Amino acid sequence: MLTKAEIVCKEYMDELMAGGPVRLVIGVSGGADSICLLFLMKKILPVSHIRVIHINHMIRGTEADEDSLFVRKICEKEGIFYKEIKEDVPAIAKETGLSEEEAGRKLRYESFENEAAAWELEEGLPEGSVRIAVAHHIEDSAETFLFNLFRGSGIRGLSGIAGKRDRIVRPLLNATRADIEEYLEKIGRDYRTDRTNSDTSYARNRIRNLILPEAEEVCSQAPAHIAAAAKKLRDITVYLDSVVDESCKTVILSFEEDHIVLDKGAFNDLPEVIASMLILKVLTSMTPGKKDIGEVHAAAVMDVAKAEAGKHLDLPYGIRADFSHDRISLRRTEGEDAGKEPVVLCTLMKASDLGREEKEAMFDPSNPLNRYTKYFDCDKISLISSKFGIESSPVYEIRVRKNGDYLVIRDREGNPCKKSVSDYLTDLKLPYPDKDRIRVLAVGSEVLWVIGYRMGDSAKLTDDTVNILKVEVEA
Repeated sequence: MLTKAEIVCKEYMDELMAGGPVRLVIGVSGGADSICLLFLMKKILPVSHIRVIHINHMIRGTEADEDSLFVRKICEKEGIFYKEIKEDVPAIAKETGLSEEEAGRKLRYESFENEAAAWELEEGLPEGSVRIAVAHHIEDSAETFLFNLFRGSGIRGLSGIAGKRDRIVRPLLNATRADIEEYLEKIGRDYRTDRTNSDTSYARNRIRNLILPEAEEVCSQAPAHIAAAAKKLRDITVYLDSVVDESCKTVILSFEEDHIVLDKGAFNDLPEVIASMLILKVLTSMTPGKKDIGEVHAAAVMDVAKAEAGKHLDLPYGIRADFSHDRISLRRTEGEDAGKEPVVLCTLMKASDLGREEKEAMFDPSNPLNRYTKYFDCDKISLISSKFGIESSPVYEIRVRKNGDYLVIRDREGNPCKKSVSDYLTDLKLPYPDKDRIRVLAVGSEVLWVIGYRMGDSAKLTDDTVNILKVEVEA
């Protein structure tokens, strides 16, 4: 009797192979998912049509080496092509400014792509004919949906994981982790367990190990239902993309690689969801790697487009958005404004001078312009400056970040703690060029505000605040 994993995989591969034989580069880590995928593929394809790539990220020392040996021995016994890619992912992450998770993912898919292309060249196969098989399953799709939901992603980010994308295929996407383990038990195969998967300091691990199990207590099919909802959103996204493509014909007035002009009136007339998707499409077309542009940037453009003319926004990768009475001009100015100092207006005021509307506006996170206007308690700033022995006025400064800079923030228990600005920017996953443009409002080494991003907690206003420093930055 076939297990659920076998049925799911056979149905997927029958459809994939309807156009003829396929060759697969399979990413095999040694974990349950990829070992299951490997042996299912071996049942369907001749071993000559399978190549295994194992990535050693050099994060877990001897454990990682043991994973490599485990996978290699399986391949040698089964007569399957095996290649290990061993790269120092922590060093790559540090060098590129990516998180270790991002750097590892980038390495994996680049390695798979390189092997697929090399195989095609060796055998004179058509470009794109070698596929890349990875072992994502239902819980992975649900996890991705929740991760993106919590991060504030738009509809595209909530579409989960696609069953096929370019040359990447996911034959186990409709199977659960339990289905996978059932098949491995049936064929008597062991697998490796990565101990870092239980480390809940990683956001995805918290979702996988804490949130999804709780969701299953509410409904045992919760992961499958989440994955099904993501699939429906993916179908909706395909339809909306076609609407966006049609809208581009009337909204985009001119399109060059580094300069795109939109009709502001036509853009403002679009339904909000279409306007958001259109501006994301335009902005990502101007960015290397199609990364670091998100809903917050689309929302900022949409909000300012409805304001009076003469405004501008600075976006990632040196993209500047200028708003005239009838045009939105998006231009990549990366390198033109490097080192340019922002215009800063500092105003001393009394708490009693704050009107109701200004109080409401300063705490409105939906207002993108509030990224560049902040309020601080002057008396708390004086206490911070005395800690550093700073007496000359003003005790604060606007400058580039320096080694040793830190923010005072609250930990999960609400206690004040220090976080280095360098670590904070790494968490934001900003590319290096954007990090170099960032300015901070600082007293000594203590940063009160990473301008355009986060304030520290040490000089925030309270009900007892009397004297206020209002800082406005024209970024």
